[in-house]
Amino acid sequence: MKTNILSFVLFLGATFGVASQLQAQTIFTSSKPGNWNDAATWTKSGDASAASYPGVPSSSRGKDATNEIIVINTAVVLNQDYTVEGRDGKLTITSAGSLIQDTPGRTLNFGSQTGPDQMRLMTEGPLRVSSLSFYKADADINAPLEVACSITLANQSTLNIDSRVEIDGNLILLQGNPSVTNDTGSLDGSGQLTIDGCVMTQGNGKGLVKDLFDAGLSVCIKGQGTDCGVAGIPNLECNPYAAEYIAKSSCTPLPVQLVSFAARSQGRQVFLNWSTATELNSASFTVERSTDGRSFQAVTKVNAAGNSATPRNYSITDVSAKQGTNYYRLRQTDIDGTVAYSQVAAVEVSAAGAGQEMAVYGTPSLLNVDVQTVGTCSAIRVMDAMGRVLRTEQMPAGQTGNFSRQMPLSQQALGGIYIVQAFTSEGMLSKRVMLRNE
Repeated sequence: MKTNILSFVLFLGATFGVASQLQAQTIFTSSKPGNWNDAATWTKSGDASAASYPGVPSSSRGKDATNEIIVINTAVVLNQDYTVEGRDGKLTITSAGSLIQDTPGRTLNFGSQTGPDQMRLMTEGPLRVSSLSFYKADADINAPLEVACSITLANQSTLNIDSRVEIDGNLILLQGNPSVTNDTGSLDGSGQLTIDGCVMTQGNGKGLVKDLFDAGLSVCIKGQGTDCGVAGIPNLECNPYAAEYIAKSSCTPLPVQLVSFAARSQGRQVFLNWSTATELNSASFTVERSTDGRSFQAVTKVNAAGNSATPRNYSITDVSAKQGTNYYRLRQTDIDGTVAYSQVAAVEVSAAGAGQEMAVYGTPSLLNVDVQTVGTCSAIRVMDAMGRVLRTEQMPAGQTGNFSRQMPLSQQALGGIYIVQAFTSEGMLSKRVMLRNE
């Protein structure tokens, strides 16, 4: 049994101990929210010749050009691909940090062909990208991980899951007996792995997937194989035997068909609403809140409809939300005790007594903006993660108090980070939000 906090301390201690012995190594620590390729996001130590942000080679480093230690303590937007490699390269996301891609397609690669396999990734905060690949590299996942395309494990790589991992595409296994493990006694009770696609191997023999999953890991393989992540890898196919080696299946029918779940803040309160298309033997919904995206506590319980073939709408108000980022999820419970969880919704809550507030929610194609100000608002502007202006809307003269605006963007707008600004006589309100397509 392993304690996550102890492992995290030992991981960082070993990391920095080795780093101090290597003149050509750089430690990048995020000190403020921002983009990956923005020097202002990072505090740099170690190699004085290093570039101002991770991933820019320095001529003095030779073959260890990206032998970098990265510690993410804030909300960082991954707006480029990156490879963690070199003798001692590592990436750590602490409980105060997160790493979210700005647009679909971002990839993180871990490891290289030289040297033994080693720990390359540890997460205590959320990570969301399109693809992850590990070559002679291990990962310890202690916070929600969402991968839009695929995870590739090769050559003795180990993916240890003590939280929730969702792969919208495939889990791809290459040579060298990779494995997916779980530590009993994790904060979430047990790790959960959901694969919308399939487990893909080069050939479909039983030996390629035998002992792949730990007995304590909850696994669901839905089996809808996709082409995502398979380009350039010969002879890949869905291995039909992977499901036989799952000791703890989580592919149970859900008590409800959840259509939406959203959270928005106003002042120190958070308004949550969700909708279901159908419900079968549903008992209740429990709204849970977390301040780190990993350890959740119940806020309130709402009785479900039981059985319903028509849409149902639910809503509650959390009057005890914490200042800063609050993460919410629904625990859906069936009459027989079956439990399923929704996606996590994140919302920022401002300090009490502030004279101005703004909430942003909706989808990339249609934003909803709620503004509360004691002054007058002249305009609202929407920008993408790179700061490019997508839309500016002028407000009627004398617009003040509480008001809402719907701001349609392009129908082709993609999910990702958006920045919304409201210009008032009391100063500018700015909100950075992650939006998903419906």
